Amino acid sequence: MIDDETHEPTPDELLLELLDLVTLAFPEPLANARITFVPSPDGARPCLTDLGGDAPLGGAKRPDLGHDDNETLDAINGLLGELADATERKAGLRVVGGRLEVKAGPGDGSSEVALIEDDGEESVVRMRRRFDRSELSWLFFTAPLFARLASTEEEERRAKQALDDELRAYARFEIDMAQGKITFSEAKVDLVAAAEGAPPVGARSFSFELVGSYLEGSRRFLWGWANESVHPRLVRSVEGLRRASTELGLRALSDADFGCPEKMAERLARHAAALAGARGLYRAPFRSRQGAGFMYLALRDPS
Repeated sequence: MIDDETHEPTPDELLLELLDLVTLAFPEPLANARITFVPSPDGARPCLTDLGGDAPLGGAKRPDLGHDDNETLDAINGLLGELADATERKAGLRVVGGRLEVKAGPGDGSSEVALIEDDGEESVVRMRRRFDRSELSWLFFTAPLFARLASTEEEERRAKQALDDELRAYARFEIDMAQGKITFSEAKVDLVAAAEGAPPVGARSFSFELVGSYLEGSRRFLWGWANESVHPRLVRSVEGLRRASTELGLRALSDADFGCPEKMAERLARHAAALAGARGLYRAPFRSRQGAGFMYLALRDPS
C-alpha cells in the first residue's frame, strides 16, 4: 500500500508489502510462507512460480474484501521485480531465481524473511531480515483483523437482511446532515397489495451516525471520525472503535483513510455499525465536488 508513485521503495517496504499480499492470496493467514520464483526468459527479472505455506489451526478465514485473486498474484509478481531492483540499488545484490522464506518468530510476534538464491545446483541465503512487532504493525491484512470481522459476521448478516426488508418499499431518501437524520419516502407502488386493500406505506425516518465514506474515482475509504466537515456527535461510535483498535494488526480500523475496493470499505463499515449496536448500515450514494461515491450510515430509531 505504498501510494507515492515518485518514492523509490526500500527492500524493507517491499518485503512488508509482499507479506500483506501473500495474506490476501490464501484462504487464511499463514504462519510460515514460501514465495518461489525463476528468472524471466531474458534472465533480467524474477517471475513468480509458486506460493506455499503453513496456516495455524483454528485461525479466522480471510473474508471477501473485494480483491481479485489473479490481480493479487500479478501484484506479488510485480513486487518481486521491484524487490530485485531495490536490493540491487541498496546492496548491489540482484536475485532473479530462488525463493523468499517467511517464518514466524519464537512467540514474540516477529517474523524473519530470508532471500535465497537458487541457480539449480545450490541454494544460498543472500539476505535475512527480522521484522519485530512494531514493524509488522504496518500490515493491513492480518489475523487480528480477520478475527474482528468474523466476530460480527452473523450479526451483520441479520441486520442487513432486516433493514433491506424494511426499506424495500421506498424509492427515495433525504439526508439532513445537520440533524443526523435520514428519511425514506415515495413508497414503490405494490399493485397486488393495493388491490387487496393494504394501507399506503408512510415515510420512515432514522437517526444516523456517519461510519465512513468512499470515493469511487480515487477508490479511497475515509472513516467518519476523520471527516472534518462532520459534527463530532455524528461519529462518536466510530471514534470509539478507533480508540479500541490500537493493537497490532488493526490498521484498517484505525488509519484515517486508505485505498481499497469498495466491497472492503462497506464490510468495514458494517462491522463498525454492528459493534455500535445500530439497526443496520445504509449505503447511500452521493455526488459532490470531490466526486461520486457512497456514505455508510449506521441507522438507529429516532429518539
